[in-house]
Amino acid sequence: MTLFYLPDLGEGLPDAEIRHWYINVGDIIKIDQPMLAMETAKAVVDIPAPFSGKVIQLFGKPGDIIKIGKPLLDIEEVNKQKNLSEKATVVGNLQTTDTIIDEAAIGIKPNITPQHHIIKATPSIRALAKKMQVDLTRCVGSGPTGQITVSDLENAVKNQEKKMTLTSLKKPIEGYEPLHGVRRAMAIAMSKSHQSVVPVTLVDDADIHAWPEKTDVTLRVIQAIKAACQREPRLNAWFNDTNLSLRQHHHINLGIAIDTSEGLFVAVIKDIAQCSATNIRDTLNRFKSEVKNRNITPEEFSDATFVLSNVGVFGGTRYATPIVTPPMVAILAVGRITEAVVPERGKPAIHKLLPLSLTVDHRAITGGEAARFLSELIKDLQTT
Repeated sequence: MTLFYLPDLGEGLPDAEIRHWYINVGDIIKIDQPMLAMETAKAVVDIPAPFSGKVIQLFGKPGDIIKIGKPLLDIEEVNKQKNLSEKATVVGNLQTTDTIIDEAAIGIKPNITPQHHIIKATPSIRALAKKMQVDLTRCVGSGPTGQITVSDLENAVKNQEKKMTLTSLKKPIEGYEPLHGVRRAMAIAMSKSHQSVVPVTLVDDADIHAWPEKTDVTLRVIQAIKAACQREPRLNAWFNDTNLSLRQHHHINLGIAIDTSEGLFVAVIKDIAQCSATNIRDTLNRFKSEVKNRNITPEEFSDATFVLSNVGVFGGTRYATPIVTPPMVAILAVGRITEAVVPERGKPAIHKLLPLSLTVDHRAITGGEAARFLSELIKDLQTT
């Protein structure tokens, strides 16, 4: 038997959720055959078989959260010698074992899965273990030459009780619906942001009265973000709070927030300074289609250096306090276009205004830098 472990799916996340299985216990599968779909923070990824064989056991059901490096299934290889030379698309961490050992159990050595676990225990210890309902195969003794002691049994019981408590805490509470997929990832990201970022939000309006009719607002704002980042580049950066250091980027990877019924997706347009307006619009349209159909790749969500959120499309929202997600240091929210009376050559006139809300991480960005960025942004937007 060979255990197949969940590999890193490329998003830097500690776990993923089982969306659905394509196989069942007893099935004969072939190398690279899709075994199951795993939902990560932003995408659904099919996991292919690492080799051909018979499915012995599945670990988890749809909706379960699996940690990276934990078992997904047990496979009995059809031809082990032949499969030694086979290579699959995704392999993960494969180990052969005769006994599935819970690494969380007390005394189990991490990253070691022996083929034969030799139990060293006296008859009295075996009898006590039976009375205490301790599985000796899950213990590594602390006594001479690895002999299991009474203390090892007591620690095993304590650890099992702790594990059961943690498991019970994770059970859904009656009347509450557990968060899954994108919403679960968003909850984790927002908690991390709240714990670390020191946010400051500045708001102002850009007078867009001179814009031509049918101007593509999103494209025009992206153009202004590019100009503002080039003139005040400190906001186009990542902040490392471990060693309090800032990494400024020469390229601008713009994250675009896309709201769906399943949660908020932030797809990334890479290096917008090198993209034409047509290319950006085509990319935005493609993102919306792929997010809707859930066939967008994880790479499309990576390496954002600045984020744009268009909150104005949702009803009458004008201003907001958008949340910075580390390691980025800034995010811009665009509100609903409004009309207001403004002075024009000494007389009142009605102009269209575009509300802007800029949030920065005050640990890395000063109020002056944020104000200058917003000023440059407005200056570009008000240029026809």
